Amino acid sequence: MKTLFKGGRILDPSQELDIFGSVMVEDGQVVEIGPEVDERGLDEIYSCNGLWITPGLVDMHVHLREPGQEKRETIKTGTQAAAAGGFTNICCMPNTTPPLDNSALIDFILDKAASPDAGGIFVSPVGALTHKNQGQTVADLSSLKRAGIVAASDDGNPTQNSLVMARAMEFCHQLDLPVLVHCEDTALSAGTSMNDGATAAMLGLKGMPRSAEEIMVMRNCVLAMNTGCDIHILRVSTWGGVEMVRQFKHLGAPVTCEVCPHHFFFTDEAVGEFDPNFKTTPPLRTEVDIDIILQALQDGTIDCIASDHSPYAPFEVEVPFDQAPFGMAGLESAVAATLTALTDKGILSPLETVRKLSTRPAEILRLDAGTLKPGGTPVAQVTLIDPHVEWTYDVQRTFSKGKNSPFHGINFQGKAVLTYCGNEVYRDPRFSNERFETPSF
Repeated sequence: MKTLFKGGRILDPSQELDIFGSVMVEDGQVVEIGPEVDERGLDEIYSCNGLWITPGLVDMHVHLREPGQEKRETIKTGTQAAAAGGFTNICCMPNTTPPLDNSALIDFILDKAASPDAGGIFVSPVGALTHKNQGQTVADLSSLKRAGIVAASDDGNPTQNSLVMARAMEFCHQLDLPVLVHCEDTALSAGTSMNDGATAAMLGLKGMPRSAEEIMVMRNCVLAMNTGCDIHILRVSTWGGVEMVRQFKHLGAPVTCEVCPHHFFFTDEAVGEFDPNFKTTPPLRTEVDIDIILQALQDGTIDCIASDHSPYAPFEVEVPFDQAPFGMAGLESAVAATLTALTDKGILSPLETVRKLSTRPAEILRLDAGTLKPGGTPVAQVTLIDPHVEWTYDVQRTFSKGKNSPFHGINFQGKAVLTYCGNEVYRDPRFSNERFETPSF
């Protein structure tokens, strides 16, 4: 089977490629890439004029909710949503019910993700850093790694005890496992529901101080320096947190970080109607924070963009703001929000956009992904992006069970229109049938 992605703008940061050309896939593997390829014996052709041909996108921060929270999301619906968002590889977080702290649960995740009725993409499990995600004793990380985890995390219940965190980092360093850290001092954030500032005061809501994030960013960076463990800071949101990461990188600490689209798209003023769809942790911040985040995206201090896809059942969100859960569904809006807010405005070049959505997260997690190099991935992983299409995001037309999105009704420019992971796993209706051709002989 020979498939040709023909005549698009090839953006592959793993090879520093930004050229116009074609990508040839044969029997599920990329075999040739360049301005001109051998087009003999083709079985199917995708006409990519006006489109970007990129490595399959990688989202390193996704909550699939299964097992135990299937009312919010399942592996099937979550992977379908990921494919529709342009992702060929996603990392699922461990705060399920029960948490992913043993090898049997990792086997369960991998088996479900590989089933024929799932989304057809790769799921890379993240194991619990501590037993039952309770922050008291370090989980059996060696058996979890043998089972197939790509990282360990305390996301959902950040470890407060610094000694436990240091021991966990020492183990992970020995195992060459990155640690994904959610930075929050829960004593400072208890009972809060949004950013501590003028908007919170006006609405009469208890605000989460930025120090709750920044204290833990500092602690975790110091521990990374002391242990040598690679840490990745999840969803940095404050200018202070960004500057700490910048300084520790300068000092040689093994630290990387990500930002989520909602943290550079909205400020805390968006909560003005008490809309629980704008409730997340860390909370939406201020214009000053966004300005520093944008600078850090440009200079490379922020390595990745991740969705932090956190779906909830509708009845959980349709409550007063201070009672609503923290989190936003984001798999199907992350790429469009990034293209609209960053790429279209010249903040990130197209190549840097793809780097932060694909190549860099794959590098951080040592994944066989994020590249179009022939033979560089187990199967060809390709995403086609239309950077010009204008469309409106509608939560009622998404694959995810979670409809809790602040992007509902937002007009976007740019979208992933086709996702290929060994074969076509998603094709957007906006991708005209005229672009797809089966040659006749």
